[in-house]
Amino acid sequence: MRKGSASIPRLMTTLFQRWGLIRVVDPQELVDQQGRYFLLLRAPACRIRIGALGSLSFVAGLYGYVGSACGRSVTLGHRMTRHMRRRKVCRWHIDYLTTARAVMILGAYWTADPAMTEARLASLCAERFPVVHRFGNSDSHGASGHLFVLLPQMMMGQR
Repeated sequence: MRKGSASIPRLMTTLFQRWGLIRVVDPQELVDQQGRYFLLLRAPACRIRIGALGSLSFVAGLYGYVGSACGRSVTLGHRMTRHMRRRKVCRWHIDYLTTARAVMILGAYWTADPAMTEARLASLCAERFPVVHRFGNSDSHGASGHLFVLLPQMMMGQR
């Protein structure tokens, strides 16, 4: 995974382990695997145009995005590789974030557990973190968004 300038807080890794999520070390190891994932990103305070959502303001900090790779021809390896590419046609909300120069992907976690659906993972996140409303859930009913503010910069310490 493309590494950011800071490590992932222990609190986050403990939470992901409790949820049964496995850290992605090499996306190529997941080329035959389908499942759900949690992408970790760091963003500065900025405004980014996010497709039909328009221009959104982001506070500086750590973000988490919930997604899935469960289609016939989509695997976690392909999805992770796509997210890491800066140059791509922006089709989904997350593409606008991952193509922004200032945004850094810190890592990702995944699960193939059928009980941990994309909606369930988003719900667990929504119980603990502020949600960026309508981001990434145009094909999901019930969730108010799939992007979460995990730690604002002021809680992470200035770097």
